[in-house]
Amino acid sequence: MSLETQLRDALAARADELDGPAFDPYERVTGAVVTSRRRRRGAAIGAVAAVAAVAVLVPGLSQGDRRSTLPAKRTQVIVPGPSDPRWAAMSSWPVRGSLAEDKAFISAVTEKSLTAHVVYAADLDRTRVVVGWDPEDGGSTRVSMFAGPLGAGADELAGVSVWSGDATDVVVLRESDDPDSRVVALTTPGNRTLELSTGVQIGIDGTVTRDAYRPITLTDGAWSNVVHDSPPSLMRIHPSGGAVADTPATLTGPPVTQREDLGSVCLNCTGEDFRAKAEDAMGAGVAVRLGLEPKDVRSTTRFFGAADPQVVEHADFGAKGPVTNEVIVVDSTLPGGQVLRSAMVVVRAKDSSESMASDSASGVPIDAATAADRPFVLHGAIDGNRVTHEVFAPTAASVRLVSSGSLAYPSSAVVPVRNGTALVTTPTTDPSIASYEVVTYDADGAQIGRWPLDLPSDDVWTAGTTR
Repeated sequence: MSLETQLRDALAARADELDGPAFDPYERVTGAVVTSRRRRRGAAIGAVAAVAAVAVLVPGLSQGDRRSTLPAKRTQVIVPGPSDPRWAAMSSWPVRGSLAEDKAFISAVTEKSLTAHVVYAADLDRTRVVVGWDPEDGGSTRVSMFAGPLGAGADELAGVSVWSGDATDVVVLRESDDPDSRVVALTTPGNRTLELSTGVQIGIDGTVTRDAYRPITLTDGAWSNVVHDSPPSLMRIHPSGGAVADTPATLTGPPVTQREDLGSVCLNCTGEDFRAKAEDAMGAGVAVRLGLEPKDVRSTTRFFGAADPQVVEHADFGAKGPVTNEVIVVDSTLPGGQVLRSAMVVVRAKDSSESMASDSASGVPIDAATAADRPFVLHGAIDGNRVTHEVFAPTAASVRLVSSGSLAYPSSAVVPVRNGTALVTTPTTDPSIASYEVVTYDADGAQIGRWPLDLPSDDVWTAGTTR
């Protein structure tokens, strides 16, 4: 590297991160939202249908960021220029953040095996944060976030968030789950901008649109600001113009305070006690995701009862021996009238030794006008070229899976609903084939409604549609 290049890179360096007021102790919120087994990523990008004219803005979901009024102290950190070979992979990124020059602290973090390589370390507004990179089997990447009180030593840090996926050139970290918390974005110095969207709008008819993306200017490949009124689960930061990876490593810090109003899914409870507590907890999970107060979300159980054992067995809960199972489907109504659907399957060992739960839907927007009649579907195992689906439709007398591509995938027979459910088979090797829709009928055979077979996944609906 020539002397001229070295001088240019040094002159391009900028001060990096901030520290601020005293630490607020925290505890992790547990039991409010059942962990999904469906994905490994901390965040993913997708698309859903554009919003209809009846869209209603969810309060507090889409306001922009404003500058923090918190006092700040800058620490000079020399950041290598964009031509430095260390930026070729996150595994060799130089350390950034206000603690980057604290060699003793950085060494202590790696010596305690918290992470193989520190990419960021700083005292933020309330929290000391460390972000580390580690390799995973198969060549994938793990990016982890550790947090503790301001000034904490390496032995006081605890793991609070993990992202796993393909190699990426962007890391986005949120100091806490507070919708008004600080956000830090890191990429390589050759990138001058990223794009920020702070939330989504949900329509009464269940359609979703994302708030417009706007550019944020980076300094030496980094950006930090307090983003107001933007729940971590809804905020998105993307690269500009496809210059870097499309899926940032996204991390969220610990809760600022323990929430006593979240409730919990009580796996030791049964019957009405379980149903009531699960309904409350699932509604609270929707509220927290949207940055609302749980008391402002009203939840209604649409179905609660047993599912077919063979269908549930296909979900691979890992239960051994004789088990019982239950399915609960809950619709949560927001202050603006929008409805979001959650569903959960619980499997219990008959000897009461073990209980397991998995969320099959975690607050997915649906059409409020048809929520009471909209069915919910679980897919069973493939048997040859046939799949069994269990349709939960307590307001219907019969159901049918109708195909738009009937030559390749014939429609099912009309099947009567008993105790709120019906087992329906389709001749396909794809259990969630997009060409199928669910049609429900009343006792006279008149059609009640027609819906997609599956709800959008969590990551799809929160991604929105507008870039």
